[in-house]
Amino acid sequence: MNEGEGDELSLAGRTVGTDAWQLVVPAAVSQSSPLLVVPTVHPRGDRRIVRCAQVALEAGFRVHFIWLGDGEASNDPAVSETILPSPRNARERIGLVKAVARAARPLPAVLWHIHDYYFLAAARRWQRKSGKAVLYDVHEYYASYYSEKLPIPSVFRRAVAKALEWYQVTMAKKLGGANVVTEKMAESFRAAGVPVSVSPNFPLLAQFRGLPAADFESRRWNVVHIGTLSREYGTELLVRLATRSAERSLPFTFHVIARYPSPDHQADFEQLLAAASSPANVRLVPTRPTHEMPALLSDMGYGLSLLMPDGQNESAVPSKNYEYAMAGLVDVVTDRRAQRAFAESFAVGISGHGGDPDLMLDQMMKLADESTETGSRLKDRAEQAQREFTWELAVQPGLSKMFVRLASHTDG
Repeated sequence: MNEGEGDELSLAGRTVGTDAWQLVVPAAVSQSSPLLVVPTVHPRGDRRIVRCAQVALEAGFRVHFIWLGDGEASNDPAVSETILPSPRNARERIGLVKAVARAARPLPAVLWHIHDYYFLAAARRWQRKSGKAVLYDVHEYYASYYSEKLPIPSVFRRAVAKALEWYQVTMAKKLGGANVVTEKMAESFRAAGVPVSVSPNFPLLAQFRGLPAADFESRRWNVVHIGTLSREYGTELLVRLATRSAERSLPFTFHVIARYPSPDHQADFEQLLAAASSPANVRLVPTRPTHEMPALLSDMGYGLSLLMPDGQNESAVPSKNYEYAMAGLVDVVTDRRAQRAFAESFAVGISGHGGDPDLMLDQMMKLADESTETGSRLKDRAEQAQREFTWELAVQPGLSKMFVRLASHTDG
């Protein structure tokens, strides 16, 4: 056996996993493969970040994550990580950018893949010093989002949003390229000559094959919320739905993933539950990695996506909407323009009715009472979603080319 051959064989076709994520390492990836570093202040195990990392592995890169959370860090030679403590609030999260960048700089990366608007300046400093490219991943409509959060008169928000958009596009052009979640988002980058790949938050088909596995009738009373728990994402409406369901003696049980952006958000949700006398039909479910989510969804009849009016939310289709459709769940959404259009066109959907919980529950009961017909419709929509909204078919080819292209780029 030649020197290094054992290492090559030991990395062949393996699954690498932790309590927060799971990835498949192709046979061709070895300790001599180029290193992609993912420095981010997103939480450990973020679904989009993990999916992008799988593409990088398939393209022949090793991956090292630097992100925020807890648990035992992977030291696998193909997929390793550095874990920094979770922040208590948004200010602490932004403050951790320096620590993440400091941990990333010594690593022998051929490319950085960043996932935060406020990481742009740190990435630019590394890019100028190293001469290596950076891929900027744009998860959300950041310009709209941040302009809405600033304490400024509404008349100035449009101008501020344009300035924020100009900044991120200009920085992406200097860094190397952008990977965005929608075609609409790509427009400003393309207009400035920035290389762009478009990667919607589609699920991995490999994780959803065989769903829906159970008849709708057997799961029609189970409701699930798998998204982040914050008021922006509808915690008040979630509690009102559960409370009114209990008051009306409806048989629904609300399974809620205990996923909080910070301890402050957790305390706020717990206060909402306490103020509603802690409805007995709410069951908090421990967080779980992405690859375990389909098993949870297989027992559910309805999935909640309760975006509130908040800047970019009119244009966003959260990844859970795709997952609900692919798993054969009824997609219960609020009246935000983009997610409502998705639910109406590609899922069996219930819209928000202006946030009236009783009207939403009435529609849920109607579909439950018509369980045979509802199940047939859900199966058809799941088959359509598994054809059209898969990460492997719609995202992986373009993103893989982007990784290879930028990794070959050096300044000077």
